[in-house]
Amino acid sequence: MNNSFVEHISRMLLSGKETIKTNPLLIADTGEINVKGDQSIGMDKKMEEVLLNYIKEHNLPVNVFSEEIGFIKYHPNPTHLIVFDPLDGSTNYKIGKNLLPYGLLISCYKGLNPKLKDIVASGAIEHTTSCAWIFDGKQTHLLDGNKFRFTKKWEASKSTPFYFDLYYKEAYAAFAPLAQQVHIRWNGSNISSLTYVMSEVAAGMGAYLMRPEEIGTMVSLIKGAGGVAVNLKEQNLEDEIFSTEKTYELVAGNKRIVEFIVKQLKTHE
Repeated sequence: MNNSFVEHISRMLLSGKETIKTNPLLIADTGEINVKGDQSIGMDKKMEEVLLNYIKEHNLPVNVFSEEIGFIKYHPNPTHLIVFDPLDGSTNYKIGKNLLPYGLLISCYKGLNPKLKDIVASGAIEHTTSCAWIFDGKQTHLLDGNKFRFTKKWEASKSTPFYFDLYYKEAYAAFAPLAQQVHIRWNGSNISSLTYVMSEVAAGMGAYLMRPEEIGTMVSLIKGAGGVAVNLKEQNLEDEIFSTEKTYELVAGNKRIVEFIVKQLKTHE
């Protein structure tokens, strides 16, 4: 079944890519508020519709949690939980003229009350670059099936790029001690940060309040490629319980740089 979910997520990523390609710019507000408290736009709803239709058509034995409409029960006997953010970086899509990164994040957990380590498949695609990766429960691969591993050697310095989610004001205070320790960057979406880490143009990414629809994909893809993922106290995230009611701390990427980041944060507690 795990291989089946890998194939389904791969197809869902490609469906998302096709949806972006074949639809007009759907940037108008829908008048609806998603579970994160943000205004939904047309492409948020369109992408969610495409993904939910896929799950229904293939009768996948899953419950679903989506950023736009929250928790959904479809199958009478679900064995897994699928979580997705149909359009991570909605503002980038809306105003970015296809220059600012946005994309699709999906993760599939075994069981209905899982921990982050229970991900059996996950995937991400960033639409402005068409960069995409998929996790098969053990390793991260490119969408064509080739195994992907980090190879770049990073050293901590003022010029080392590290992307932090600065959407929430609390993040500025949390990560302020790192100013001029590393080169703090943010490009308006966590899919963008993930893309830079996976493309090895950034040493890592961090967040103070990462949403549940994002965290599993980030942790699994980065760890599956040979990186590390911890919270701000350097605790492994895999034993964290997945909950739609909570947010997560994250520092993930190159092991050496992540250790440096966490050490700096502990020093300034």
